[in-house]
Amino acid sequence: MEVLQNDKILKVAIDAEIYPEVVLLKCLYWYSNTFEVDVRKSSTSQYEISLKAIRHPDKVDWAIILLKLKQDLIDFKLRQHITDETKTIRELIIAKAFIYYDQQEGPVSEITDPVGFNPQSVKV
Repeated sequence: MEVLQNDKILKVAIDAEIYPEVVLLKCLYWYSNTFEVDVRKSSTSQYEISLKAIRHPDKVDWAIILLKLKQDLIDFKLRQHITDETKTIRELIIAKAFIYYDQQEGPVSEITDPVGFNPQSVKV
């Protein structure tokens, strides 16, 4: 990760092999409220990210922002990894939840309530 900074802008070169575009965009979305965010693919293996403060550019501590950016990139990379690893099981759960049953099955046992309410006396 290469870093260039001055008082008004932070430029970071990020390896595209480590952080895919989807991870970068999800991460940098959360910076767009405070910073003007620019993402460019500088080569086949690198992205160049520029952050420029929208308000009060002279009061930005770029060292803290860079530390937070590194932590957020790791966080979103892990989230993407978990999403990729659990894709099949999520699809199976959704398929099971929405499977169409032709028959409507009634309860096997009698429904009772310890308070004395009889749910079968309700007329629908």
